[in-house]
Amino acid sequence: MNTRTKTTGMIAAAAATVALIAGCSNDDSGSGHPMDSMGSMSMSSSSEQSASSGTHNNADVMWVQMMIPHHQQAVEMAALAEGRTENAELLALAGQIKAAQDPEIVQMTGWLAEWGVPTMAADMSHADMGHGDGGDGMMTAEQMTQLEQASGADFDRAWLEMMIAHHQGAVESSSAILTDGQSEQVQELAKKIIAGQEDEIDQMKSMLEQ
Repeated sequence: MNTRTKTTGMIAAAAATVALIAGCSNDDSGSGHPMDSMGSMSMSSSSEQSASSGTHNNADVMWVQMMIPHHQQAVEMAALAEGRTENAELLALAGQIKAAQDPEIVQMTGWLAEWGVPTMAADMSHADMGHGDGGDGMMTAEQMTQLEQASGADFDRAWLEMMIAHHQGAVESSSAILTDGQSEQVQELAKKIIAGQEDEIDQMKSMLEQ
């Protein structure tokens, strides 16, 4: 099962919860794609919300809710590099990842506040994202412990392999939202994530070959 399928599945699973939280009380039983209907309901809750937060749909909400903890874990992984490696290129890359993703976490959290929804759907947790198999790029608790306990060359290889998988999950999810979402803000960020993290993936693969 690929990441896009998992992302779509998670969106479907949490759709009802987010719809309630967002105040989507209209029941339009006419024609149209279900995702479009949910997006329309969330936008129809108030004209003020539409003016302040722009057009978005349920897929946008789900993507942001799930990308926040995804970014948070990348920042945690980046922080682990300090004191565990003397690889200057890896340390510089870890700093670059933290510098890029910390502000994006703040940005996405702000969008959810504007949209009137929580940072994570009520029936989801940070642990749910990983599914225990890293399919969406999230590391399991065991993998994070392994990384914390490693040092030197062992840390370098584990960190690079895990961060590559983590970035690949973000790229796949971001590619999916370009098709599924409506928010121009989300689209811009998704494109930025794809471009930046694909470059970092190439760099990390090159580092592994050294």
